[in-house]
Amino acid sequence: MGSGERFMKKTLTRFIGIFTAALILALSFGTDAQAYSEREGFWDFEQTVIKMDAGSTRDIRVISNYDYTYYVGPHTSAGTYMECTFKAGTEVVRLHIGADETVKNVFFHFYADDVRLGVVDVHDCIEVYVQNINQTAAQGGQEYRAAVENLKKYAGNTNEFNAYYYYVNYADLQNAFGPDGDKLLEHYNVFGKNEKRIATRFK
Repeated sequence: MGSGERFMKKTLTRFIGIFTAALILALSFGTDAQAYSEREGFWDFEQTVIKMDAGSTRDIRVISNYDYTYYVGPHTSAGTYMECTFKAGTEVVRLHIGADETVKNVFFHFYADDVRLGVVDVHDCIEVYVQNINQTAAQGGQEYRAAVENLKKYAGNTNEFNAYYYYVNYADLQNAFGPDGDKLLEHYNVFGKNEKRIATRFK
């Protein structure tokens, strides 16, 4: 075998090796590689437990087989929320943790909300461990959390209206009124009913 043939054989062998390695990597880390979901057939999350600093954002890839809604579990910052489409498909959702967030474990709860399913109570979540919490904000956050909890015992609560659920469900009300039961009830009676806002459960 001549030197030219040996060179060609060695080059071909090297090319095949590189191509094979690239193919293995592509299959191992393909675009559909996700973590998992407790609700197989509904969601597939890139990550289900993550760490974020207070005041930061994080993009997470989500596959949803159905339209959905979400709410944020107990939290203290209006800056803690999620940007998403609420639609079935693959998307990158953006999680926000407010700079004044004081809750150490924030849950972003996903609920299936699709006409194809009818009424179904299927839920999963992404948990965020909040790091580098501002201690000054934390002191005020304790008072805030107590005020939010007190909405559960608000005197104006009825079978049709619960100030706690109404408050937690809507960021615009949190920003406008804070945990003020009287203002929340007034808003519900004047606007919320007509807007079909949910005031008796998590939306």
